[in-house]
Amino acid sequence: MDEPISPPLAGEAEPGSVRQGKGSAFLGRKTARAKSERRRRALLEATIRVAAREGIRGIKHRAVASEAGVPLAATTYYFRDINELINDAFALFAVGAQQQLQVFYEALDLVLDTVPDDSLRRDSPFRPILAERLTQIALVWMRDQFSRRRDQVLAEQVFVMEALRDERLANVARQYRQSWIDGLERLLARLDSPLPRQDATLIVNVVLGMSYDLLLEVPGTETEVLGASVERIVQLALGVQPD
Repeated sequence: MDEPISPPLAGEAEPGSVRQGKGSAFLGRKTARAKSERRRRALLEATIRVAAREGIRGIKHRAVASEAGVPLAATTYYFRDINELINDAFALFAVGAQQQLQVFYEALDLVLDTVPDDSLRRDSPFRPILAERLTQIALVWMRDQFSRRRDQVLAEQVFVMEALRDERLANVARQYRQSWIDGLERLLARLDSPLPRQDATLIVNVVLGMSYDLLLEVPGTETEVLGASVERIVQLALGVQPD
């Protein structure tokens, strides 16, 4: 008897249904049967794990099939070539990462929902306390990313670097980055930022750079320094002077 399909992340469609949408990033063979979709998804998830562990060069048909526990022929049945497999793996990764990011933004929204509108203004005396609250939420999220979700962060870096050489991957990478900026821009507008779009773009660029440093374990990115850096980013975004 077929085992049940693993449910997608909250709000996430299965790859087959996403692929049918306009402008979808998924390229591989469409599937109609649940068992086929499970196998296709297993291959994509295996590709993400191989990418995190061995990099793009480690993504080979045999390695992915072995990681997924499926016959070797399955990789060429569902994907025309290794590039299509990599593309769809990144697209699936981006869908899941965007859902995780949405949960983070919703947590920030919940904090802002408890604050009177007058206190969200840039000149509010409540601003430093709000900055402290948002700093703590951001720190919890980042520490989670680099501990429990470290392999996902590694996979992200692998796919983004490969996107510099592959235009199809670059399209997925641009959409992924834009989802970061769009959500952050909306939050910064609530926080009375005079330039929410520019601020959101700057923060995303800084956080991506910090991610790279943390993965490399560059000196100066230990826990204490990370906390101070996140605090300063939030202060700058909210227009709060440091103590």
